Formats: sequence, C-alpha cells, structure tokens
Amino acid sequence: MPKQPLDWQRKNEHIFLAEKYYQPTNPLFDEIQLIPSSLPNLTFEQVNSTISWGSKVASSPLYINAMTGGSPQTILINQKLASLAAQLQIPMAVGSMSNYLKYPNNPEVQRSYAIVRETNQQGIIWANVSAHTNWQDAKKCVDLIAADALQVHLNSTQEIVMAEGNHDFIWLNNIQQLLEHIQVPIIIKEVGFGMSAQMATQLQQLGVQIVDISGRGGTNFAQIENTRNHQADYSFLQNFGLTTLESLLETKPLQKQMTILASGGIRSPLDVVKCLVLGAHAVGIAAPVLHILEHQSLESTTQYFAKWLQQIKEIMVLLNCSKITELKQVDYRLSVNLNNFIQQKSR
Repeated sequence: MPKQPLDWQRKNEHIFLAEKYYQPTNPLFDEIQLIPSSLPNLTFEQVNSTISWGSKVASSPLYINAMTGGSPQTILINQKLASLAAQLQIPMAVGSMSNYLKYPNNPEVQRSYAIVRETNQQGIIWANVSAHTNWQDAKKCVDLIAADALQVHLNSTQEIVMAEGNHDFIWLNNIQQLLEHIQVPIIIKEVGFGMSAQMATQLQQLGVQIVDISGRGGTNFAQIENTRNHQADYSFLQNFGLTTLESLLETKPLQKQMTILASGGIRSPLDVVKCLVLGAHAVGIAAPVLHILEHQSLESTTQYFAKWLQQIKEIMVLLNCSKITELKQVDYRLSVNLNNFIQQKSR
C-alpha cells in the first residue's frame, strides 16, 4: 500500500490522539453554580428549546463542532456525524477543509466533506477553513457542501506547536476579505485556547457578527501537536489560554453587539446550560460525540445525545425557564478563582 500524504496522516493522527486524551468530565465547569428554582411554574411540555439559524431552526441550542475530514478514513466518521446531526436536528460543522483545497481532484478527499451534505440534505451545515484561506478558496469550500455558514478557525497556538505548522499569522486583512465576499454568515472560531474581550472587540469592529470562543478544557491541540512533534517540546503550553467560562465572562459585555457561541470541554447537559446562562447563543460539542461513536453504534450514539437534548429541557424546568433566552436571567455564583479573574479584568 502506498504511503499516505502527510496531510492525510495528520488528520488520522488528530482523531486517534483526540480519543487517546479524551476526559469524560471537566471540573472547570464546577466553578459556576446555578441557583435553582424550588417552585418552577411550568411543565416540561411548555419548554421550547429551539433556536433559529437564519431561515432554519434547530431543535436545541447544541451543535456538533468541527472535527474531521480530508482523508479516506474520515469519510465514514463524517457520514455518521451528519446522520447524527440530521436525526437530532442540530447544526454540524465539518473539520478543516484545507485538504480539499490541496487535493481538489482527489475523489476520496472531496467525498470526506461532501458526504455530510449528501447525508444531511436539509440540515444546517457549516464549512470550515483556516484564517489563512483566501476568499476564492473559501467560496469553493462553501459551495462544495452548500454550507449555511463558514467557520474560520484561529489556530495560532496549534500551528506554533505543530512541527510542520505555519508561523505567519497576518490574518486580519484576509478575514476582512472573507467578510466582504462570502455570502453566508461567517463564524470566527478559536480552537480550544479561548477568546479575550480585546480579541472579540477587534473582530466586532472588523465587522464579524458571530464568534465561537472555544475555550480551554476540552480537546487540547497543544497537547496533540506536542505528541506529534518529535523535534521540540512544547508541553509548557498544555494549560495555555482562557477556559470556556473565562472566555464567556470576558465577552459578556459584547453579547448585545455580536452572537457568542461557546465550546471547549463541554461534557454534560448541565455544562451546556451553564454556558447559555452566561449568554452563549448556542453550545458546541465535539470530543464527546467522537468518543461515544468510537465505542457505540450510530443508533446508540443518537439515543445518547437525544437524551442530552431532553435533559437540557429538564434543567430548564428546574430553572423555571420556558425559552432559551430566559436562561440569561438565571442567578448564579462563581468560584473564588472566577471572581478573582473578573476583578483583575476590571483593573
């Protein structure tokens, strides 16, 4: 069998290492405590957890975040993810489409992405490119899967640690070009290192309307790339960046100016609701989906996450919230660590 290109190997290694380092719980979310309503005045049937994405509606404020694509081995994974998203009626993002741009005439690479729209024809599907990508190439990616939105990932930390990574990050002008020429909504997305208020403000002033703050606590690409890198040790960056909760608190003042999405280390329906209480419009999961799919059938995985959607609504009952927007009014308490974080932020 001929040796696969390095780009294909990297995609496969990312999947393997993400599963190897998967943690089923995330104690960072214990740093916020929601105050329940002991006398909720509504029934489960009255709870409406749907949210709008443009002209389409999702059943829940949950979405499957970008994971993979770009090698023959990822075709089946993306097919299963697309089927899961279709069954649950929630959005799904494909993984970075860099390999489609590098191998545009390779039918297997192309299919690893196209299979998503083929499987989920009416669903909410997001394309995904690097902030390096010019608008012409980004449009090709959007067109390939008839994407409803385009994720543009900011992965400077990952690139620094990656042995074969790109160390040039002149992105602002490129993002401006994407905003001017791409006809679907653009989501500027971190990849697990969090987003500060300063960064979100800079993006908002550029014209960005949606960001995914993707904080530390979940899949750790500094750890993954350090494992792959046999030339230098970057283990000191393993805890680099802002957590998901810190990022949400950082960007809270901007919630009226832009749509804030949250991801990074989400491990339970309660984690989802905590993000919504802090103002997230929707919440993304990736590693838990991949982990369950690795060990269970697609049918069992669908049942597992259908239960998540039900449990999100059950938690809303406990908080006396009949709509997602009401969650922003829920009272909460923060840990000493997070309180200190806020106080230092205000200096």
